[in-house]
Amino acid sequence: MTRRDLLPARAAASATFFGNGFGIGIWAAQLPRFKAALGLSDGQLSLGLLAFSIGAVALMPIVGWAVTIVGSRLATIAAAFAFTVTLLLIGLAPSLGLFIAASLLAGACNGTLDISMNTNATVVEKAWGSAIMSSFHAFFSLGGLAGAALSGLLIGFGLSIFETLLVACLGLGALFLAAAFGMMEDPKRARDREGHGFAWPRGPVAVVAVLAMFCFIVEGAMVDWSAIYLQTVAGADLQAAVTGFAAFSLAMTICRFLGDAVVRALGRPRTVQLGGILAASGLALAILVPQPIPATIGFALVGFGLANLVPVLFSTAAQIPGVAPSAGVAMVATLGYGGYLLGPPMIGFGGDLFGLRAMLGVLILFSVTIIILSHRALRPSTVQFSATRPK
Repeated sequence: MTRRDLLPARAAASATFFGNGFGIGIWAAQLPRFKAALGLSDGQLSLGLLAFSIGAVALMPIVGWAVTIVGSRLATIAAAFAFTVTLLLIGLAPSLGLFIAASLLAGACNGTLDISMNTNATVVEKAWGSAIMSSFHAFFSLGGLAGAALSGLLIGFGLSIFETLLVACLGLGALFLAAAFGMMEDPKRARDREGHGFAWPRGPVAVVAVLAMFCFIVEGAMVDWSAIYLQTVAGADLQAAVTGFAAFSLAMTICRFLGDAVVRALGRPRTVQLGGILAASGLALAILVPQPIPATIGFALVGFGLANLVPVLFSTAAQIPGVAPSAGVAMVATLGYGGYLLGPPMIGFGGDLFGLRAMLGVLILFSVTIIILSHRALRPSTVQFSATRPK
C-alpha cells in the first residue's frame, strides 16, 4: 500500500484528533457559564472537573482489552459519537448532581476515545513507515484552540450553554461521520496478539508508562498553575497572567506540527531527552527570574519540550513486542492520565507548604528523571519502522 493510498486514513485520524480536542475546548470554555448558571462554588465546580477526569481514567485499564477485541476503527467511531452525545447532555444538567453525573459519563467516553484513536493512529503510522504521531497530536491541540474560539464566538451571539453545545456537537458529529469512512482497520495479526487481561502497566511498557506519568504531571501543572504563578509570584496583572498558559499551549501546538521531522532526524530517545532538557530549562528560567516576561518565555520552553513526548511514548508503547497496540497505549494512558490528575493538586498542596517556586523545582526533578529514564524506556525494546517504506 502506497502513501497515497494511506492519505484517507491519515486524514481520518487527524480529523478525529482534531474533533476530540475541539470537544475538550468547547467543554472547557463553558465551565465559567456552568458555574454561574448552576450557582456553583469553586469547590463544587471542581467536583465536576474531577468527575470528568475520573471517568476518563477509570475505564482505561479495560478499554485496551476492549479495543483489542473489536478493533480500533470500530472502537474509535463508537467512542467518538458517544463523546459527542454525552458532551451535549452536560448542557442539559439542571443541578450539581446531574452535572457531576453527566461529566463522569462524558469523561468515560472521552477516555475511551483517547485510547482507541491513539491506537488507530499507531496503525496508520506503522503502515506509513515513518514517525507521524506528533502531527495527530498537533491536530488535537489545534482542535482545542478552535473549540475555545468558536465557543467565544457563539457566546458573543448570545447563545445559551445548551445552544452553544448543540451547534458545536452537530458540527462534531458531522466531522466524526466523515472521518469514519476513511478510518483504517487494524491488521488482524495486531488484534490477535493480546486479547485478554486488564491493561495495567507491566513489563517493558511500565518504564514508558512512568515517563508518561511524569510528562502529564508537568503538563497538568502548567495548565492549572502557570497563570497563577505569573500573578502571585511573578507579579503580573490578571489580564497578563493568562499569557503563561497561552504561550505554553501555542508552543506545544507549533512544535507538534514540527515534531515528526524532529523524531525522524533525532530518533525517539534523543527527542525525549531534548524535550526533557527544554522543559527543565524553561522551569528553571521561571524560577530564577520570576518576572512576567522571562517566566512566560520559560513556560513556552516547557511547551516546546513536552510537545512531542507523549506522542513518542504512545507510539513506542504500541510497538513493544508481545503487547497488543491497544493494550500498550492503554497502559501508558492509565498511568499518564493518573499523573495528570495527581499533578495539579500536588502543586497546590505543596505550594501552600513550600511556595509555588519550590514546587516548580520539583517539576524540574521530574523533567530530569525523564531525561535519565528515556534511554532505557526507548531502547530497542520497541519495534522500529521497517526498512522498506511506502512511497
